[in-house]
Amino acid sequence: MIRSAKGPVNESYSRKISIYNSREDKAVTLGFHIFRHRHVYRWSETGGEDSVLRTWQAFLINTVFWAGIAHAGIFFSVIWQLTDAKWGRPFKRLAEACAGFLPISFLMFVIVFFGSNVLYEWTHNPFLHHGVAVKAGWLNMPFFVSRNIAWLVLLYAVSWWFVKTSIKPDIALARKLLGTDWGGRFADKMLVGYGEHEEEVIRLEKLSRKIAPALAILYAFGGSFLAWDFVMTLDQEWFSTLFGVFFIIGNMHTFLALMLVISVSVRNSFGIEEYITINRLHDLAKLVFAFSLLWVYMGYSQYLVIWYADLPEETPYLVIRSMEQPWALMFLLIIIAVFAIPFLGLLPKTFCRIPNYIRAMGIWVVISQWFVIYLMVVPSLQDFGHYRVDMGLHELLITLGFVGIFFLSYFTFLGKVPILPISDKHLCRSWHGH
Repeated sequence: MIRSAKGPVNESYSRKISIYNSREDKAVTLGFHIFRHRHVYRWSETGGEDSVLRTWQAFLINTVFWAGIAHAGIFFSVIWQLTDAKWGRPFKRLAEACAGFLPISFLMFVIVFFGSNVLYEWTHNPFLHHGVAVKAGWLNMPFFVSRNIAWLVLLYAVSWWFVKTSIKPDIALARKLLGTDWGGRFADKMLVGYGEHEEEVIRLEKLSRKIAPALAILYAFGGSFLAWDFVMTLDQEWFSTLFGVFFIIGNMHTFLALMLVISVSVRNSFGIEEYITINRLHDLAKLVFAFSLLWVYMGYSQYLVIWYADLPEETPYLVIRSMEQPWALMFLLIIIAVFAIPFLGLLPKTFCRIPNYIRAMGIWVVISQWFVIYLMVVPSLQDFGHYRVDMGLHELLITLGFVGIFFLSYFTFLGKVPILPISDKHLCRSWHGH
């Protein structure tokens, strides 16, 4: 065993800290090239304006979906930091690796601004009646762009500040254990001005505890504003005060499911079974189970309030999705996929302790939550009574491209830092489980 300043670090793990899986690199790079393919506009079945609309709506769906996962990853790292959750320490760095996608998601949101004239009716059509016209102070392009850029810059800057305080001590300890050239230029930049290791660990721990509460509040507000601006305003007349919360809960559910997939894969590839134990994976599966309940609870709470109030500005949004075909069928299938199947599938303890099984459940939930965003976005962009499920090359290729970019950025970041928070005193306390 090799002993760190805070406790033992497994020697076999030390040799694997900087491993990067080249096969994964090739796979996600392929996705990146698919995303860049310039003939996507010509592959529409209908062509013309419909092709442009489908391209932009697929781009918006994936921007919101993958950015939401990245936001939730940092948010859970904040939660584990604030609560001193020992069980979550082995997953902390896997959550923080979502920071690799943050600058890319910022660029994606900026690109969405250029499609606003296609996506958002209020950018080019006069307001239909007074109930919508009163929103003119909020729904105008200069304010729309400026406030969202401001939110994203603030959110991502504080997120990166928080992640830096977490990874610096681990990079320093990795260099101490594996040599001063470990981590290359990235490590050099991270450790500029880094002092005595013991003192820095204490200082950065205190700093992260100051940043974490502010970042949690920023994510609560920022996530809600992004949901309102990029999704809710697709239907300029509709509003719901619960929509932001429902959106954030969905992001957290999706992230936890993705963590199941990544944790099982990383556990096997890096040989860190003594840290990411069956007990830890079971805990993570229980959280996915719990968020399935929370997701359906928040969705029902939103539905019930709108149904009971029966306001003309609110009801069409839900009537279209729950009663008009083909959306009514998708609405029902989504409830089954996101709630019923995870609820029943993750209820038996025996199944939740089978890594490959919970990984499959994680993949199922991630795909199902993608369709939740799809159902939020697409009906708002189609004419009343002319509804159809657009699912073809536009949606497939753009989604595969986002998958590739997300995992390329994720594993690139993960390849530059220790995969476990090795300088964290809580890591070794969680080693043997509860």
